[in-house]
Amino acid sequence: MTEPLSFRRRDRVLEAMAARGLDTLVLGRADNTFYASGMRGLWTAGTRPFGAGCVVIAETGRTHVLSTSDAGLPETMTKEDLYSLTWNPQVMAGHLAAIEGFAESTLIGVDEVSPSFERAMARIAPRADIVPADDLMAEVRRIKFDEEIERVEAACAVAWSGVEAVLQTPGNPNPIGTAIVAMAKAGTTVPASAPTVLRRGDETIIDLGVLLDGYEGGVGGTFVYGQRQATAPIVDACRSGANHADLANAAAGPWLVRGLGMGFENPVLDPGHGHREVLESGMVLSVSHRDHRDVIAVTDGPPRILSTRPASL
Repeated sequence: MTEPLSFRRRDRVLEAMAARGLDTLVLGRADNTFYASGMRGLWTAGTRPFGAGCVVIAETGRTHVLSTSDAGLPETMTKEDLYSLTWNPQVMAGHLAAIEGFAESTLIGVDEVSPSFERAMARIAPRADIVPADDLMAEVRRIKFDEEIERVEAACAVAWSGVEAVLQTPGNPNPIGTAIVAMAKAGTTVPASAPTVLRRGDETIIDLGVLLDGYEGGVGGTFVYGQRQATAPIVDACRSGANHADLANAAAGPWLVRGLGMGFENPVLDPGHGHREVLESGMVLSVSHRDHRDVIAVTDGPPRILSTRPASL
């Protein structure tokens, strides 16, 4: 029986911590917290100041999450691994100090940090050095498990349901609302990007992105009489071993190739960035060229297009 995805992601995080000698990893970003723990919080719009949303302890191999509810508790955790939400820094410090192995840490990695957190660490774990670990999480998430790729593909299918709803109601004065309703019926209302629907004569330019079960999917293109323009050559260039020059040579006009999984991820390549990047098998990428966008999985051969129009639509 295949080990649950949440276990495999957690183990990958622990392996990366061991490679860097980290005793403790403190994560504040919601996507990093979900990756390491498997527990998702409520989706909210707006700013999200740093908070110790997830703690991973190398010695015990356990993850601990800031949560007032055990709804959606993953297989990697128990109720005892949760610590409650508080606005009182002293109370929060007490929660962290109570986590087995935290106070004894000598090297703590963080994906974000605040002055109040550093002051708290000086009291809770006085022997610890605090070091950046945002790059650690970026590297851990860079190559996807097969099940992650399947989840991205499922999210792309939801995005297509929104596209089809727009195309089937050409005179609708609120096409974005129509797309959102269709995607909600297909499984999610959480956007991954600002929805785009532009009508220009016989052309309709659409770009939709959504999060489904924590993973992003999307599709974009110019549609004429319901048919999308041909896949851009840059998509076929996204193969294992391809570099910036390979992608730039395949593009003719504005382009962007960026990692995709639980939102915007590494690598990021465009005309001015990513000159040292090399694509690897197992990456999932959002490939944009002018108004066309596909989501693909990099393989040792031709890329696997995850945003192909589902046969059921």
